[in-house]
Amino acid sequence: MPTTSDLRPTLGGRAVGVIGLLVALGVCGVSASQSAVASGLLGTAGKLTVSDCHSGGGGHGGMRHCYGTFHPAEAGDSDGLSSNPHARVNTHEAEPGDTLQVRKGSGGYVVAGLGSAWSLIAFAFLGLLIGSAALPVTASGVLPRRGTGQDIFAAVRGTRLAWIAKRLALMSSAGIAVSAYLAWLF
Repeated sequence: MPTTSDLRPTLGGRAVGVIGLLVALGVCGVSASQSAVASGLLGTAGKLTVSDCHSGGGGHGGMRHCYGTFHPAEAGDSDGLSSNPHARVNTHEAEPGDTLQVRKGSGGYVVAGLGSAWSLIAFAFLGLLIGSAALPVTASGVLPRRGTGQDIFAAVRGTRLAWIAKRLALMSSAGIAVSAYLAWLF
């Protein structure tokens, strides 16, 4: 195991850490925003009539991209929204001909409901988990040499940052587990 004196911060290490923090912030922010749309706090309610679906990968039971026409619940609302014949939503169960309750937000269309909202909250916690790993890399500037990450943690061991990163990782992991369970329930 390397000693702390063997570890040298590099500009590349700090750059990787900053990129990791930006990715974490993006995943967390977009997922939280889309969760607010799915739960009904934001966005415009409507129905999407599915005309075509394609598998998005992940094998059996994976996510599907479904396309169709979105009709807002209130076509004459103040947002001036009209039907969109090129709407896309990601879902597991839809088939061509189905009509889905969806909401349109700034990031596109999401299936409305608590199950969808909780699964998006799980992704927001995933963003926090990525951030908990990127924080020590950014602060120390040390990249792992053996792929284990021990170098990074040796560089920040015993610091306040290590304490924060550990708590953030634990909280994020618990948040992912609880949110995934709630998504499964709903």
